[in-house]
Amino acid sequence: MHKIDDAVEARIAGYLGIAQKAGKIAAGDMLTQEALKANKATLLVIAADAAASVKDELLPQAEKRNLPVLEWKDKTSLGLVVGKSRRGALALCDAGFTKAILKVLKEAEQKSKI
Repeated sequence: MHKIDDAVEARIAGYLGIAQKAGKIAAGDMLTQEALKANKATLLVIAADAAASVKDELLPQAEKRNLPVLEWKDKTSLGLVVGKSRRGALALCDAGFTKAILKVLKEAEQKSKI
């Protein structure tokens, strides 16, 4: 699971916002679960303060499908990123957006090692 700092979070938030406008986000616990079960999800984003039951349900599904998982700081900010109320989890359902986000994470990881 990837944890992110504020600067990286801002860049990723931009991608998630655009993905939401493009209809490539399943936001909320139930929609995220449906996207995972339908094998549409390419990335799972879960809020640090999501309910334990939500994490217990979604994380094994993501692991089973070998999906990358991002931990977002809280439900309120995760919901705001996609123009919704508080959300415990969301699934990104687009390989291109996922690739771009993983690239941002990789660049941040490399910078932190320098």
